[in-house]
Amino acid sequence: MNDVPEQLWTWTAHVIAMCFATGRSPREAMASSVVLRVATSSERAAVAAHAAATVTALRRLEATLGGPGFDGRSAPDRALALVLGSAVERDLLLADGAGRRFVARCGEPAPEFARLLARPSVPADEPARAFAIRHSVPDWFVPLVRADFGAEAETVCRALAGPAPRTVRANLLRVASRAELAAELAAEGVPTRPGPFAATALHVDGDADLFATAAYARGAFEQQDEASQLGALVVAPPPGGKVLDLCAGSGGKTLALAAALQNRGQVLASDVHRGRLDALRQRLRHAGAQNVQCAWSHEDEPAAAVREFAPHADRILVDAPCSGTGSWRRRPEARWKLDRRSLDALRATQATLLDRAAAALRPGARLVYATCSLLADENERQVEALCLRHPALEVVRLVEILGSTMALPIADATGTFLSLRPDRHGCDGFFAAVLRRPRR
Repeated sequence: MNDVPEQLWTWTAHVIAMCFATGRSPREAMASSVVLRVATSSERAAVAAHAAATVTALRRLEATLGGPGFDGRSAPDRALALVLGSAVERDLLLADGAGRRFVARCGEPAPEFARLLARPSVPADEPARAFAIRHSVPDWFVPLVRADFGAEAETVCRALAGPAPRTVRANLLRVASRAELAAELAAEGVPTRPGPFAATALHVDGDADLFATAAYARGAFEQQDEASQLGALVVAPPPGGKVLDLCAGSGGKTLALAAALQNRGQVLASDVHRGRLDALRQRLRHAGAQNVQCAWSHEDEPAAAVREFAPHADRILVDAPCSGTGSWRRRPEARWKLDRRSLDALRATQATLLDRAAAALRPGARLVYATCSLLADENERQVEALCLRHPALEVVRLVEILGSTMALPIADATGTFLSLRPDRHGCDGFFAAVLRRPRR
């Protein structure tokens, strides 16, 4: 970005300081900021992009700028230094006049910025730590991503540091096709491009305020990454079928499933967070989805409605709580909120949810397991362990569900699992496996 107004750097530093003070994500900090209420939608988009880039690079910036002088700064000064450092890294700051003036006004470049510009080497005698600093990832992630991706681990981590695309799902309860939605958005000055994999996906170019459009007001689209749209597609409910969404959250895939069923059949959305289900109910009304019911479940015991519905469901979707490593571009703060112990706890939760779903699965029905994780520990190995615990289950290959033409570009090497990577597919990292209980 050229000629970035000085105010945007000040606002970005304000957002980062709020994150330090409150533990909130940049998105949450921006939503609650009084200061940013005067910003235009394009200015807010720019601040959001700068803040996300700063949080993503936090490990590397702190290693570069660290020391008594940096660590002893106040939160606002520390935030400002990080924002300036991130901008220098991306060659945004010193190349334009406003940036140079802002640096001078802040008393920079101080020695730490000179070091940053020199791109100092990371500790060669600690290769794992050097990898973590270079790619600004937590230490626990390094051995896992290296084991899973080998020589491609660097490529994966570089992709996780980039910006996430803005993608919407055409709501086929309100529009006939994504082409119709694209034309409607274009008429409102919002350019889009078709997603390459999901027939309902549109990538949005520019920084127009999507939520100020008439298309949004009438529920013609939902903001949803293409990977998540493909995750819902893999569920492939039969016409008029019954689907149990066991971990619905605020309902992105629930809404996609309701649209895929064209308001026929039944979808039961369950979650352990009441607030997410409340948000889902509002989204259902907005989208015109009429075939969905919601049921709150306790963490240790599914709701009675879930227990009654599950044995009759054609599909049980377990979109499980996970590390979210595949969506780190979209939620940069998530990489700093997890450790290995938390990952182990998530894996235990995933196994419990899978066992519940498998136990309730009727003959002929399918269990769909999905995560937005890149890690085999949460993906393929969970499926392997599930099949050992429930040997009656059989894996349904993705090519059997979608056909080889559509499945192979988005599947693993064997054509069995949905396996998406930001470096290969441009969308979030995502995994889905489909299992079936054979008919007797």
